[in-house]
Amino acid sequence: MNLSSPLPSSDVSLASTPLELLVTHSAWANRELFSALRSVAAFESQPGADLILRALDHIHVVRCVFQAHLQGASHGFTAPQRAVIPSFQELDLEFELMDRWYVETTASLRPEELQRPRDVRFTDGKVVTMTAAAMLLHVVVHTTHHRGNVDAVMFQTGMPRRRDGVPEFLVSRASAT
Repeated sequence: MNLSSPLPSSDVSLASTPLELLVTHSAWANRELFSALRSVAAFESQPGADLILRALDHIHVVRCVFQAHLQGASHGFTAPQRAVIPSFQELDLEFELMDRWYVETTASLRPEELQRPRDVRFTDGKVVTMTAAAMLLHVVVHTTHHRGNVDAVMFQTGMPRRRDGVPEFLVSRASAT
């Protein structure tokens, strides 16, 4: 699945804020990852696919938790992973929709909203106070960390890898305009 790109068409190297650049880069890197995984024949039957799907589900659940907190809603999760891991195709769609939401939301938040403290309840029940900016930064760093875990599994099992650093992102956006 590959819906229309969640990325803005403008030159993101001129993004309003570093946070917008990071969130937009993360969305692009997620699309690069799913594109690489879609290129693997019978991906879900490959060695390591189960670990990759678990990591992707965990990333998605954490992003759902923080989406709820940014919306001022309850997230309803009691674990950092779902009991039944969705299919690759379902995760691909969920990621694309969530990436679009994070890009659009980050671009729409005013500076005072980014700095407003909020209580965040984790799936284990612990509560911490975070600003919206800190939540967005956590989502990007957490996603990047686990994309690295996925990349390690891809490397170990001989799956195609991709380069998804900020320089590659900026080059891809420059060539897209």
